[in-house]
Amino acid sequence: MSIVDEHYSQSDMFDEDIAADIALRRILQFRLDFWINICKNPVSHGNYYWNSSPEHRLIAMLAISAKLNQVPLRLIDINQNKDYFSVRMVRHLTYISERKIQRIIKMGVDRGDIIMINDRPPHYKGTKQLLNLYESYEKSWIDSQKK
Repeated sequence: MSIVDEHYSQSDMFDEDIAADIALRRILQFRLDFWINICKNPVSHGNYYWNSSPEHRLIAMLAISAKLNQVPLRLIDINQNKDYFSVRMVRHLTYISERKIQRIIKMGVDRGDIIMINDRPPHYKGTKQLLNLYESYEKSWIDSQKK
């Protein structure tokens, strides 16, 4: 399937509906290629692991936000720092069980993508390794938008 249908003429490119259709087709094609690329990674690859569910993506983004000291204020308790996230935060943002949240975080710790900064109560943040992984992941998105 071509991004631009062959029956569109040059003058059609100025029609807002047709331009929106073309833009949508380009975005959908990019997203398909993007996810195919992620799925081609080995299961052990960070991009594959951290994109395996919405909860994985949420935890990775919270870990990166904590690493950058920018956890949103609405997620933290009064008088607390913005440099960590907790299982409690994730539990309030999703419907999965606490046990599953803990398993995802534990795997992140085992992978070296997340570190525990306090054990009572457990607080976590992302590592430079996770930040680097995210930067390369986002670079592919930015590069595709330039094209």
